[in-house]
Amino acid sequence: MKLLAQFVSWVFLPILMPVYALLITMYIPSMEDGFYQERTLYFLHPTLKLAVIGMFALFSFFAPAISLVLLKRSKLISNLEIDNKNERSIPILITALYCGILAWFLIAKTPKGMLPLSIPILPIGAFIAILITALINRYDKISLHALGVGMFFGFIIAYYQMQVLFPIYVILISAFISGLILTSRMYLGKHTLKQSLMGYALGFIVLYTSIHFFT
Repeated sequence: MKLLAQFVSWVFLPILMPVYALLITMYIPSMEDGFYQERTLYFLHPTLKLAVIGMFALFSFFAPAISLVLLKRSKLISNLEIDNKNERSIPILITALYCGILAWFLIAKTPKGMLPLSIPILPIGAFIAILITALINRYDKISLHALGVGMFFGFIIAYYQMQVLFPIYVILISAFISGLILTSRMYLGKHTLKQSLMGYALGFIVLYTSIHFFT
């Protein structure tokens, strides 16, 4: 059971969740109520899909992961999971910085109308949620895994509310993944129920609100 919980923790790292969210919404068929499908990610050109996935993989996963390794080598953090609450501020702020850079690139350097608004709003929402997390971290050790999957599920729910045709199993599997991650982190003794629910609620509310009201 412990091995399974550790496997879940590594497969569903917080920095991977935006990529998973885009892979689901871009490659699983859905359709909005309209002819032009302007807000539907499934109908984006395949080359554009790969470009967007590549940018998110670079700024939300590879760059933060490399930064964590460098921080570990510099002995600024004890381990890559950043278990020590007092060591979390710098990695959290670095991750927020990468989200800000990605959001700026998607907004300022992409031709207007090329991308549905849900794409640039994803890193904007993540940037806001991570900054709030940095503030909360001063007082309590909020679960970053819960934050990540909360943002993932908030994005999924808000996105599919804009669609009239979509597979319901995506929602059910996403909800199951949410529970699996929270249970795994608590089973491993990394977080309390309060810390897990706090992270999940924060991630869900910020991303859901961002997508729901600004797309």
